[in-house]
Amino acid sequence: MKSFVFLGFLLMALMPLMGVAQGVEMADALRQSGKIYVVVSVIAVIFIGLAIYLFSLDKKISKIEKESKKNQ
Repeated sequence: MKSFVFLGFLLMALMPLMGVAQGVEMADALRQSGKIYVVVSVIAVIFIGLAIYLFSLDKKISKIEKESKKNQ
């Protein structure tokens, strides 16, 4: 488990370097045309949707766990 956490931190630390290696032409073009806001908005909506889904899933699982403990 510790190796996965370390690998995750290492990957997050190297993310900025990966962006530099790929080039910035696409980001500049999106910024100039104003489409970068569409991309950021779509990503934000996806993350918000995932967060809401995970929160509701957690509530449902907690409810099932409580019912399971009562029946035992």
